[in-house]
Formats: sequence, C-alpha cells, structure tokens
Amino acid sequence: MEPKNFIHKHPLHFFEEWSNNVHGETRGVNCSSGCGQPISTQFYACIDCKFFLHKSCSELPLNITHPFHDIHPLTLLAKEPYSAACNFCGKFLVTQLVYHCSSCKFDLDIKCALLPEFLNGDFPKFDHHIHVEHPLFFIKNLSHEVKLCSSCYCSVCLEQLSSDASFYTCVVCKLFLHESCSETELPLNINHPFHEKHTLTLNFLKGDSAVLCQFCHNGWYQVGMFYHCSSCRFKLHIKCAFLPQFLTGNFPKRDHHFSDVDEHPLFFIPNDLISSNKVELHSYYCFVCLNSFSDSYFYYCPECQIFLHKSCVFEELPLKINHSLHDKHALTLQKGDPQWWSGLACKFCLNAIEGFGYSCYSCEFYLDYQCALLITKDLPKHDHHFSHVEHPLVFVQMLSNEVKINSSCSVCSKPLVGTSFYNCPDCGFFLHKGCEAELWPKIEHVAHPEHPLILVFSANYTCNFCQGKSDVKKFGYKCPSCVFYIHHECTLPSSFPESKIHDHQLSPFMRKNPFVCDACGEAGDDARYFCLKCSIMIHKDCIFLPKLIKFKLHNHHILGHNYRFPQKVGEKWTCQFCFKKVVAEYGSYKCLHSDCTYVLHGSCVKKNKGSLYIEVESENEESDEASSSSSCAVVLGDKIKHFSHRHELVLDNKENITNGDKKCCDGCALLILAAAYSCPRAECNFSLHKACAQIGKHKPHWASQDPLEVSTESLFRCEFCKHRCGGFYFVWEVVDHATRKFCLRCVEIPFITTHEAHADLHSLFCDRDHKGPCSGCGKEMGKYGGYRCTLAEEEENCKFFALDYRCLTRPLTAEHRFHHHPLKLTYEDPYKDDDGDPFQHMCEICEDRRDPKLWFYRCDECDFDAHPDCVLGEFPFIKRGSMYHSYFIRCNSHGERPLIYFQGEKYPYPKCYWCGKPCKDQLALKCPHSECNFAQHFDGCTLRQP
Repeated sequence: MEPKNFIHKHPLHFFEEWSNNVHGETRGVNCSSGCGQPISTQFYACIDCKFFLHKSCSELPLNITHPFHDIHPLTLLAKEPYSAACNFCGKFLVTQLVYHCSSCKFDLDIKCALLPEFLNGDFPKFDHHIHVEHPLFFIKNLSHEVKLCSSCYCSVCLEQLSSDASFYTCVVCKLFLHESCSETELPLNINHPFHEKHTLTLNFLKGDSAVLCQFCHNGWYQVGMFYHCSSCRFKLHIKCAFLPQFLTGNFPKRDHHFSDVDEHPLFFIPNDLISSNKVELHSYYCFVCLNSFSDSYFYYCPECQIFLHKSCVFEELPLKINHSLHDKHALTLQKGDPQWWSGLACKFCLNAIEGFGYSCYSCEFYLDYQCALLITKDLPKHDHHFSHVEHPLVFVQMLSNEVKINSSCSVCSKPLVGTSFYNCPDCGFFLHKGCEAELWPKIEHVAHPEHPLILVFSANYTCNFCQGKSDVKKFGYKCPSCVFYIHHECTLPSSFPESKIHDHQLSPFMRKNPFVCDACGEAGDDARYFCLKCSIMIHKDCIFLPKLIKFKLHNHHILGHNYRFPQKVGEKWTCQFCFKKVVAEYGSYKCLHSDCTYVLHGSCVKKNKGSLYIEVESENEESDEASSSSSCAVVLGDKIKHFSHRHELVLDNKENITNGDKKCCDGCALLILAAAYSCPRAECNFSLHKACAQIGKHKPHWASQDPLEVSTESLFRCEFCKHRCGGFYFVWEVVDHATRKFCLRCVEIPFITTHEAHADLHSLFCDRDHKGPCSGCGKEMGKYGGYRCTLAEEEENCKFFALDYRCLTRPLTAEHRFHHHPLKLTYEDPYKDDDGDPFQHMCEICEDRRDPKLWFYRCDECDFDAHPDCVLGEFPFIKRGSMYHSYFIRCNSHGERPLIYFQGEKYPYPKCYWCGKPCKDQLALKCPHSECNFAQHFDGCTLRQP
C-alpha cells in the first residue's frame, strides 16, 4: 500500500530489507516518523531526501480518540501547525509525525499517543485534592520507549521526574506529582510565622510567569505549587513553607534588629535544618559583612529578606550617621535590598554595593557598610587643594586591606591599598601623598610659550604633543586662552625607552613646528624626539620601529632599517610597496643582500605593522619556506572525493568543448573550457575546474600573515569585488575580529599583477589607499582600494590608470543569450576617431547610451556592443542550476528543501510564488523536481524576505 500522500511530498519506494544500495552506507538509519526505531525490513524510502518510513508507521490511523484529550479527536499531521512540545513527555516536536488537535493546540508525538497502556486504559485517572481543575492520570511502569524530558519537575518538591518513577500528571496543565508527594496534605490556607499578618493560600503556577521564594530566593518557572499572600506578594516554596520547625514554632526569634524604627523579628535558623531538608539558599551570605556562614546557625528577617551572622546581629548599626566623606547631610542606613542597590556603586571604593550601606538620596551619595564604618574618625580636609579646586579633598592615611578600591592614583596609576592618599568622593579622584610633589598648579612650557598652562583633571582633551587621548581621567595642563592641552607625563623630563633603530638616548623636543622624520621620511608637527650626537629627529611612534624585519612580499631576504644609504649619481630608488621615489636622506628599509635592490619607505613599513612584516632578531635568520597546505580533495585514480560535494568526482580530459557541453565551475562560477572534474550523476550538475579542485585547505595571501581557510556556500558577498557569489570563498579574520569572506577570483590576484587593458602590459600593484575612479567602470574605489600602475610616478599616461577588484576580475570573454557569438571585453572604443552617428555608442541590450571611455563587451563580426553589467547581469558568479542552501522555502505544494538557481526559462515562464509576476529574465529559484512548479524571483522576492 502506498503511504498517505501528506507524509512526504515525493513518491516513496518500498523495500523488503535494508541494503547498502538504499543509502550508500553500511549502517542503518532511524525511521523519519519519530518512532525512534532503526530501519531494517519492510520500509518505504525517498533516497534523494534521505526519508525512511517503517511500513507499520505508514499505516498509522489518521484520527484517534485519546484518554489524555477525550473532548476532540486527534489528527495525524506530518508538519506544522503543531506546537513546540509534546503535552505529555515535554520533548520538542522535531519528529515527522504528530497527533494534533487544532482547536485546543494539543499535541502528542506518536510514541506517547500510541502507547498500549494509554489506549487500553491501564493508566487510571483520579480526582485529586491538590489539583481539582482536571483529573490526574496515574502513571506507573511507563514503557522504556517514552522518556520524559529534563524540564519535567514535580510541582510539589520541584525535583526532576524520572521516566521509571510512579507519578500523577495533568497533561492540560503540564502538572506532575511524585506518588509520595501526592499523598502530602496541602491545606488550601496556612498561617505561617514568616508572614503572620495574613493567611497564605495554595496556588498553582502555569504559563510563562515566574515566582521567587522569599526565603531561599530561588525562582522557578512555568509549573509548580507555592503559598502566597496576594496582598503583600509574599511567596514560599512548598518545601520552604513546610520546614518542620517553621510550623511547630520552635524557632527562637529576636524582637528587632539595628534600630527601634520599623522593627521586624529575626528568626534563629540552624544550618543543619537547611542541609537536611535539601533547601538551597540563593543569597546565602551575611548582608552586613558579606561573608559566608561558617557558624552552625544564622538569623533571617522575612520582611527584609536578609541573612545575618549572630555577631553582626548584635553589632550596633545606627540608622543615621554623619560621615566626613559627605558632611552636607546625614547618611541613612539601607538594609540590604538588592533591588534598591541595583546599579549603584560606593562613592569611596567605587565597587558595586551589596548588602547593607548608607545613602544620601538627595545627593545620590552612597557608601557601602565597610567604607562607612571602617573610616570612622574625621578625615583631614583640604578645601582648596591646587590639584583639584572643584571640590574639597579628604586625606586618608594608611587604608586597611579590608577595603578594596576599584581605582588607582591619577598620577602614577599604582594601587592605593597600604598607602596614604587624597580623595574626592564626588569625582572619583585619588592622589598618592607623594605624587602631589610631581604636580604644579601652573607651568610655562616650551611646547606652548605664548601662555602659561594650568593644571586640569579630565579625560576630554587630546594631547597636542603626543596626539593621545586618555580613556580615564588623568592630569594634564591646559591653556585657558587657547585650545592647547598636554598630558602631565608628556611634560616630565624622565627617560624614554631605548629605540631599536637608534643606539643613543633620545630626548623629547617640545616645540611645535613642522619637521620631516629621519626614521620614516614623513612630515609632522607633533611629538618628536631628537639625538644630540647624531642630529636626527624622529616621530614618537617611530621610536619603536624594528631594526630587522621579514617582509611578506620579499620573504626570502631580511630587510634592515637605514637612516641614509649611499646612492650613485643618477640612480633612482623606488619603494616596492607604494612605487614612489625613495629619498636616500631619510629612513627606509633595504634588503641586506648586496645584489638586491629591494627597498621600502619607513612609513610604508610603519603602517603595515602586524599584517605584512614580522620583526626578527638576527641578520642570519632567513625566512621559512611557505608550508604546503593539504589538498581539499582525496585522489582515487581518475576520481577524487572533494569536501564540497557528497559524491565522487570523475576527471574529464576533453580539450574541445562544444556549446552543448559547456558547464560552469561550482568553485569559481566561470566557464569550463578545459579538463575538469564532474559528478557522474546527472541530477547533481556539479563540476570543478581541475585547478579549483586542487586548491589546498589553506591558501596564503599577501595581505594576511595567516593562511586563509577555504569553504563553500551557495550565497555570500565578496568583500573585495562586492559581487554576490556562490562557490568557494576564503575566510579572513581582520583586526576587529569581524569575519570577512572573499571569492576565489579575488584571492588569486597577487600583490603585483598585469592586465591586457594597460599600455605595454606595465605591472599593476595593489594600492589600498587609492580613492580615485576606476578606469574600467568609472566608479570610485572601495575601502580596499585598487590596482595602479607601478610606473604611475614616471609615465604621464599611467598616472591615472587604476582598476578596482570588480573590473580586474571581469571575464575576458562572455556570452549572452541575445547574441550567438562570444563577446570580448574591449577597452578602447573603435569609433573614437569617427565623427559619425552618436548612436554608435549604444548598448545593444538595454538600448541606452554607453560612455566610450569605459570598458564594454563587443563582437567585431556583428558590430555588437554592450555594457559589461548588461552582458554579465547582476549575479554573474552564481552558477545556474546549483543549489541554494541559505534557507528553505516553504509552501503548501513544495514542502521544505533547497531550491536551485535558474535564469532564462522558455515560454511559458513560471510565476513567482511571492509577487505573482513571471520569472522571465531575472535570476530566480525553483524546485529541482519537474512535477513541482514552485518558483520565485531571487533578488526582489528572496533576499528581501524577513
């Protein structure tokens, strides 16, 4: 018998027994219905979808009446709209078949629905006093085939339920009760010593709400029973409410704590009572000293919800105090409410406040308990200390180690514990007593001789000397008349780190005037250092330039830094990175081999730190040979097993490719015109250039220190050429930890390359800073720059020639369905010397005018010209006929599976599922199965779906 047609969208074939021919593997698979049993004999299968179904599962009844839901019949469904979880076992419904009631949104997976015990009535139901809304089913000796999920808990003890236990359940409310817990007498109302003002009522939690127990401070969600007071919102777990000594009244209690105002009783609680009854306290620490409980007992206040040591209970904490850190108003005791202190920090130690503290609410001034009471005596004050005139400073002498300050000295940045220091509680200002000697209220400085500079404490200024900006508040000097600012540390005559590129001591030069750095050759007017012996002047950031480097683009030799190198008369040196002139009088890096003329600007090395060079210690340390990367393919004679395809690929050595045999590569999406690997299965339509198939798993790239890892995807955007592509891409993690993807065509371009469009085939180099227009398309360069002529500084014709990645990777020949000849990429207009008809500069495809200065595709034989984008289309590097795996399209007739790309179908054109318009000329998606007519536009309807 053929299975019911709603179970699977394709025809299913019947097999008497399992064999390797069914699935191509020696191991079996489980039934796709969700019964969880392996496939062995008598089953149906759809090989393409890897869908397998027991013959018995294919004969399940369409409708059943189940004791768990006897008000409506349950209907067998293969997919949505059933809900997220089975109402009995609680597991998520990721199975294929489910019994469902659409009216009540009630669901059972087939294992739970068809258990013989349920259908035979072996599980009786009872009316139980704990849950009177619905009858409870008593479950005993549950079949091993059904396993309760980890979210099934007993609603009384809140412990996880095991599948082999005996329990009661209400599948409507998703309530579970251990058999032993069901025998517990739970009165509907109780009087509890923790809340003597009102009666507590038994309540049952269900839904998505949450409850927090006022004693153990643990919360629970969705299901569970608890006692609560609706007036005061006071709640207790069943377990916490029925601790033995609570109900017998055997808890000693004190009358009050800390003050005679708002007094509450404190309950004396032994530690062993908590551990013996398996109660876990969430906030289990003393709210005064914040230490854990090592004593055998502690005190608890239900009203304030705090725990206290015995010693801390008897400590006198005044309700109000006058404190020297805040003498404007008295500070009031706050008794440890975590919600009150949420997001607040102590104004002295700058740590978040937990437990008890003191506050002045009007001034938003807060102190935690330790800071408020450990600093008990009046602190000396300095009302107008020159380092901080905005507020008075207090002087703290030899602070105890019990106070951990979350800050450091604002001058030396060293810790404050164990030292004497000044503090401004309003600003978070700290200053060691010894560090104040390094500060001056006013200075005159050679870097700004026009006006005196005054001391300020801020993080909002940029230093005019080093150009640095601090992310924390630090000292500096500012001109009250100008915008000049300089860091305090930039004014100190302290020694500086020894430079790796200079052997003598360097001193700061404070005057702000233009200069040219002797280390890198760049001009500047900011922080610089000079050597009195050598009369050289260098930037501050050039001090740490390396002496010797391995440069990635010249990896076989070591480069060394030189301030000057001998230059013969008429000899020209060109930087091999930016291809601009190197001035011998300024710093550069030159190859140490005497017969090698490779040289780099010092500035080009400086801006490529961490990407194109590494520092070396010795001149004899030669570069390692590039390590070979393991191949992505396993060679099996004339066949290979490639990571990008599930089947073996066969080598095809055809040399003459006819129009009927033309295919595109699934790696680079370009036409295959030579030897290639292909999948022998016609339904796969998968091919790879021989070169693409032999790419290693990791590919070196000139702009990255680490090799790039290859992967494959049906749709991604290349960061270089900005094309949306399909096939192979390479992953590059840049400095900001963001992952970038680059297509195979762009990654294959070396740092120096050539292109037939440029006169005399001059070499082109990658200029990542170039922002001019592209000579091919006229558009401005992107963030990764483009390729320029290496002779741009010398040849006038080459000065403005530049190509972006998009034009550099355009195919030299292309085809279009409107023209039967190949079209050649053309760089010079054949009509440039012809003063004839202006309509000669027209695109034959869009019939719009084209710019004769820009590239176009042309057929000389037919005098056919067209824009490159009109010929290639918007998605030239997505292979038509390949799978689109980015997400599954769902519809009633189609189900859920990957679609394939297509373009240019013959009439009648399929209609788009979303917009209803025909999929005529644009790239679109369709179902690969001929019996399914599902289709939709790719750009307008697929990429814009939410």
